[in-house]
Amino acid sequence: MIKLDKGHGRLAAWIVATFLLTFTLYWNQLFILTSGLDELLSSTLGTVFPAYPFLALLLLLTALRWKDFHRVLMTERGLTSEPAIRLAGVALVLLPAIVWALFFGQGAPQVYLAMEIAASSLVLVAYGTLLALNPRMWKIMLPYASLYAVGLISPLFMLDAFGVPMAALSSYLAAGITSAIGIHVAWQGVSFGFVSATGEPISAVVTPACSAVYSISIYLALLGLMYLDMGTSLTTTAKFAIVGVVIIPLLDSARIAIMIWFGFVDGSAAFWGIHDWLGYTIFFVFYIAVLVAYSRTGKPRMSYAPALLSAQR
Repeated sequence: MIKLDKGHGRLAAWIVATFLLTFTLYWNQLFILTSGLDELLSSTLGTVFPAYPFLALLLLLTALRWKDFHRVLMTERGLTSEPAIRLAGVALVLLPAIVWALFFGQGAPQVYLAMEIAASSLVLVAYGTLLALNPRMWKIMLPYASLYAVGLISPLFMLDAFGVPMAALSSYLAAGITSAIGIHVAWQGVSFGFVSATGEPISAVVTPACSAVYSISIYLALLGLMYLDMGTSLTTTAKFAIVGVVIIPLLDSARIAIMIWFGFVDGSAAFWGIHDWLGYTIFFVFYIAVLVAYSRTGKPRMSYAPALLSAQR
């Protein structure tokens, strides 16, 4: 029989409570997320919906801080301590249900917005449940929860503000790349068409959702999470952010050009066959390269968990 210490036991209690509350209060939002999973894995939705990439990054980087989290969990003084924080946690658990009822009633917004709001709701539920059960975790987990929730919602505004010009930029750069490698492509703004070597006409449109907007948002979230866990200065982080924002549109245009090359050589099946996973491959390699480079720019930050514990004694 496995025996858990207090820290692991409290973590297990949080996970179970979050699971039960999610199914009890937010089954609709959970259904929205799970029902879109097939489309996430088989269509362009997989390249534009940031919840799962954010979650993977969050789990990876927070796992590195388990010792800090464990120390804080071990200081919990019982269910009657710090009632104000516990009540705030309960309020956060209920807030998404209230907002959803006020703004959407029995309906739901369009699929992208619904999925991102649903994912953000579950973040609030998880954080609120953590506060209700282990209020001393509020400070150490607040940056992670805030960054994740903001990171889910901000791409919607970024898409509205920058989607069209970013799609135009990616198209312009892709046109230059295809011209340089000798493929004749007829471009009309963000629309393009060409004839494959087998004589098959192929046409497509670079939409705002297929631009680099979402990749940039995921990249900035990655930087934010790494900044929380490493000793790199804010100035260096800002430099990484600027360089990344410049490089990512170039990578996106290279992705489009590679798709066109495959389509030119092997036809539309090859063109659309690599459409959904090519972006994952290119940007995943880029994110990993940035993570390695960023981790070598400064010494690990001194853990603030001991200072937090001292302040709470």
